[in-house]
Amino acid sequence: MEESALSVQQDAYDLLQQRAFVAQLASIEIAMVQQMVAEPSWLTSEDEATLRWALSMARVSQVVSDETRPHSAIDVGHATDMFRQKLHKLLAPCVGTSMVVRRDVVPKQMKAISKLLTEERAALLSLYGTRMSPEALDRAVRKRPLALALGGGGGTGYVFLGAMMELDEAGLVPDVIAGSSMGAILGAFRAITPHFHVEEMRKLISSLSWSRVFRLFERKSRFGIPATLSLYLREVIGHEFEREEGFLALKDLSIPLRVVVAGLKGTDEENALDLDRYAHLLDDTAENPLNMRKRAGSILKTVVDFARQPIKRITLGLTEQSQTFDVLDAIGFSASVPGMIHYDIERNDPRMLDLVEGIMAQEGVSRFFDGGFADNLPGLDAWYAAQDGSICQRDPFVLTLDSFAPQISRHILFLPLMRLAAERSKEGRAVSDLNIEYKKVLSPIHVVPKAEAFVRAVKNGRNETKPHIPFIRKMVGPIPEPPCLKSS
Repeated sequence: MEESALSVQQDAYDLLQQRAFVAQLASIEIAMVQQMVAEPSWLTSEDEATLRWALSMARVSQVVSDETRPHSAIDVGHATDMFRQKLHKLLAPCVGTSMVVRRDVVPKQMKAISKLLTEERAALLSLYGTRMSPEALDRAVRKRPLALALGGGGGTGYVFLGAMMELDEAGLVPDVIAGSSMGAILGAFRAITPHFHVEEMRKLISSLSWSRVFRLFERKSRFGIPATLSLYLREVIGHEFEREEGFLALKDLSIPLRVVVAGLKGTDEENALDLDRYAHLLDDTAENPLNMRKRAGSILKTVVDFARQPIKRITLGLTEQSQTFDVLDAIGFSASVPGMIHYDIERNDPRMLDLVEGIMAQEGVSRFFDGGFADNLPGLDAWYAAQDGSICQRDPFVLTLDSFAPQISRHILFLPLMRLAAERSKEGRAVSDLNIEYKKVLSPIHVVPKAEAFVRAVKNGRNETKPHIPFIRKMVGPIPEPPCLKSS
């Protein structure tokens, strides 16, 4: 089932990208908007609105006709193929093959672009008649949803909190979030409320300690991969995801969240893995996480061994069934690194036990573990979360945040793991409209950072995100209505 679900996401994305000139116009749009950000007075406000509106209309694949019914989308399909072809013909001379904007050429094309845009809008409204109102079409063009994807990487991911602060202060609230491993944990915190409050995170982190979050693995593993350290998420952060009626499920979050986990194909007997060996692989790190540096070789070998296993990517929150998954269990499994960190459902919870067993049976897997093994930068999941009717918009701007990209100058012991993760991030980078690779990050082992390190990570995240905010804001919109449409 997972393979077909993944195929549905990939096929949907590929199908839209294969429409005439979609990819080319997307590249032109990025180049144009970057030029607008770099030189705000380059175009008149009227010409800028017209150009951005035309490029946005070229991208629209579906129009939600009724905001109270997110699934009530009208498929534009190939109706705009000729429009994109004509628009590309007008804009191609403005950038050339190098995608460098020819500032003096663009204004000369604006009269023709304005005429083309006016005619295309009228043609679409005529084609779809009463099914598509002018308001619905303009709403789809005016603003794009923001789809945020957060990658894995242990303690390196705390820079994402600074990024979230910058986005929130700029009025950029994610419409959907997808996360893997540490990205899933931080994404879950961001998804609780529409607006982000980093101070609450700071207080929470300051109350934690390594010994509170992790304990030596001493119990039988049912759904996870045994590891030296058991992750006690529910005990230390459970109150953040608990309400009077119980613990939050994925469907209860204010912002739709997709959590990537890796599934080990087949049964334990078929895989013939010595699971008990992983339970005590790093016992000497239980009291002091810094000992992990000394065991980097063992960690790398374990990770590489598991990367070679038959793995399925499973996206929790993708189906109606998995949307009932407890948030804490979803992010716990997504952040459980074989041999290092174990997560399991050890409480008496018949509903969740039945749910996990059912999903595993459907997917043909016997164990859940770190989502980074399947996809360490879930940009496709973020895109599809906005495209499948979970929200009242389509055609999102996909922003991917990567704190675990390979760096020669920092955290050299983890470079092989970073390179392995980069291989699991290619798909996310390909889907992304903007991928930010963070340089000043904490060590991957600092999953429970000291107060000073936490503040530093947040500050670094803000500093490295801030330069991108004007571009993101323009790409997301809203776009001012161009003069040529005000009288139409």
